[in-house]
Formats: sequence, structure tokens, C-alpha cells
Amino acid sequence: MAPTRPRSAAQRAPSRRKGANASQRGAPPPRIGGRPPGAVAGSEAEANRYIAAYIMGVANRLANGASSYYRAHFDLGMTEWRALMAIGTSTHRIVREVAEMADLDYAAASKSLKVLQQRGLVAVEQTQSRGRAAIASLTPEGLDVWRRMRSAARARQRRLLAAFTPEEIDTLWSLLKRVEAQVPAMNAEP
Repeated sequence: MAPTRPRSAAQRAPSRRKGANASQRGAPPPRIGGRPPGAVAGSEAEANRYIAAYIMGVANRLANGASSYYRAHFDLGMTEWRALMAIGTSTHRIVREVAEMADLDYAAASKSLKVLQQRGLVAVEQTQSRGRAAIASLTPEGLDVWRRMRSAARARQRRLLAAFTPEEIDTLWSLLKRVEAQVPAMNAEP
């Protein structure tokens, strides 16, 4: 039987959900038409019976597809894409802000900014007004690329979510944020 997260006494009570039985609770999501959603190696692997591993597997497939797309269309990798998207939401960002907003470590954010600067998409200046921080801002060409990449990202997201209702999308966002909020508890020492 697949391991599940600890449940409260109320949750351990017999399910009143119509059609639910013990074998369905804590199981991975049902397959559409009873078959895997594509030729995905390892989709039936024991590791994918753990929520975190399943999410990581889906995230890896999404990241690989996105990376291939952005490399082919913009000649930029995912870390550069994330950094560019973070800068594009403001007139300028310090490197620490780019790292935080792009969910990158400081070294990866710095390296991405260097690549973007070499490509002429970002200007980086040292400043005295905010400590000795480096300030990154989009160049006119960078702003154009940012707009095209944002448009592509929105189109890709529409395709990803096409099978969901607006209410299901809201629920998905809510659940993912709750999962994210639980990450520190999961990663804490037992």
C-alpha cells in the first residue's frame, strides 16, 4: 500500500465520499482512460506513489519541455528565462531580488544575468544608493524578448491548463500553494 501523509482522527474516520474505498484513498491520481497520459518511462514506478516524487517528476517533464522550447526559440535556458521574467516585472532589480523572484540561488542568478548581459538583453550597473548592489534592468532589446517570452509562456500555460475549468485552475493553484507552504515542515529534521 502506498504511504500517505499522517491524517487527523477526523480524516481517519470512514470516508463518506460516494464511491471512495480504502484502495482509492492515498492513491496516485487516476489515469485518463485507465492508461498513462503518454509514453512516460517510470510512470508506474514505486517512487511516483509519493506525492513529492510525483510532483518532481511532472515538474521535470515540464521543465525539459520548456527548456527545449526556449532554447529553440530564444536561445536561452530556463535559468535565464526565469531571471529575465523576474527583471521584466520592474524597471530594475538588484541581483538578490532577481534570485528570490526567479527562485534561483544567488550564484545561478548572477551567472544568468551575465549571460543576459552578454546577449545585450540586460544592463547591469553597480550602485552606491542600495549598498554596493548590482542593479539589473532590461535593455530595449531585452524588453522586446521579455514580451515575446511572456507571450510564449502564457500560450504554453493555456495549453497545459486547457483541460481544466476556471474553478479547477483556482483549486489547483490553491493546493499547490498549500503544498509549497508545507515544504519546510517536510524538510525539517524528524
